[in-house]
Amino acid sequence: MALPSWGSGCSTGASEAPQEIGSSQDPKGADATVTDRLVGFCLVAFSLLLFVYYTFWIVILPFIDSNYGIHQYFLPREFAVIIPVVAGLVLLLFIGIFIMVMMWKSRKPAQKSD
Repeated sequence: MALPSWGSGCSTGASEAPQEIGSSQDPKGADATVTDRLVGFCLVAFSLLLFVYYTFWIVILPFIDSNYGIHQYFLPREFAVIIPVVAGLVLLLFIGIFIMVMMWKSRKPAQKSD
C-alpha cells in the first residue's frame, strides 16, 4: 500500500501564486500593513503595560508597607475583582449584541401566503 505524497497539498488549480498583502502589485496593501502593524504594536504595548500594572498591584503590592508612597498610584484591592468582572460582563454584552445584529441582518423576509 502506497503512502500519500505529502508534498502535493491542497491545490486550487490556479497557475499563479497567491498575491501577498503589501506586494508591489497592490499599492494600497503596503499602507494597510504599516497601519496594521502600528495598531498591533500599540495593542500589544497597552496589553503588556496593563498586565504589568495589574500583576504588580495584585502580587507585589501586598508585600510593601502601606506607608510607602507607591500605594497612591493604585486603587484599593477590592477593585482588583470588580474591574475584571465588569469588563467581562461588558464584553459578553457586546458579543451578544453583535450576534443579535448579525442574526437580525441575515434573516430572510417571511413569505406572505394568500
